[in-house]
Amino acid sequence: MSLKHYRLWTILVFTVLLVVISNPTVNGITPSNHPIQIAQVIEDASEQVSQATLDYLLADVTEPAQQPSVTRTTIVETYALTTWQWGETGGQTVLELTDETWQVLVSGGGAVDAATLVSFGVPTDIAEQLMVQDVAGD
Repeated sequence: MSLKHYRLWTILVFTVLLVVISNPTVNGITPSNHPIQIAQVIEDASEQVSQATLDYLLADVTEPAQQPSVTRTTIVETYALTTWQWGETGGQTVLELTDETWQVLVSGGGAVDAATLVSFGVPTDIAEQLMVQDVAGD
């Protein structure tokens, strides 16, 4: 390739790249230039906790006959307790906020008590507050 052709080729490639970068499209749809962070999608901590609970419950289920629902959420500092219903089954999930993400500590059928929360690493004072607020939410 001659130097003249190389320069023309380079100009063509950079022009195409410039057009693609400045005007991206996906299947003919041009996305907005406003980046969305996951944290912006679900701003409310209660919604984040509920979604983390549902994601955990559905993680190993390919085609659930029924969808679970979170019926109550209690948050104290960086710990949360959700109560959920899935068909005839109900239970609770304990979560901790770690690196800006709610992580499930334990989840199962039935209800937990303060001693169970403490056994999974929740500080005693926070475990007691979670229980008081959870009962108040009944």
